[in-house]
Amino acid sequence: MQTRWPARCAWILSTAAACLCLCFGSARAYADPAAAPAQPGNPAAAPANPAAAETEIPQSVFINPTTPQEGRDPFFPNSRRRIKTHVIVPTNAPVTVVELELKGISGSADRPLAIINNRTFEPGEEGTVVSKQGRIRVICKEILPDSVRVIFNGQERTLTLRSLSPMDKSRP
Repeated sequence: MQTRWPARCAWILSTAAACLCLCFGSARAYADPAAAPAQPGNPAAAPANPAAAETEIPQSVFINPTTPQEGRDPFFPNSRRRIKTHVIVPTNAPVTVVELELKGISGSADRPLAIINNRTFEPGEEGTVVSKQGRIRVICKEILPDSVRVIFNGQERTLTLRSLSPMDKSRP
């Protein structure tokens, strides 16, 4: 049985040639008509930098409005989340008194522990304690033999062990 290899090869080559002509023809159709092909004898017609011949693509600029008159969100027109509001923080807010009590100091000399409002802390530890005002975030800075330095609500305070009254000293 004789194969038809030359016929198949001719068909494949002609199809490939047609595809290449279509590709290059469409690329030339989308080329800039203002940029004429350079003549071999005319060096002034050729651009010095091919990147400069490309057009510059404009960049989008988005601005967050500060008032409703400046604009609104096109997808959520009734939303006010993008409008910047100025919050006035009262500086003369009443200072809340937080009752923290140092209940005890224990542990070893190289790893001391402090009990503040029934929660144990070590130096540098951060935790939440319960007081009459609610839950308070406390950072234990330093533990001394009879006191503890803590930070809470942005304030640094030294808590001391309460001294025993003469009647309590008689207890074992």
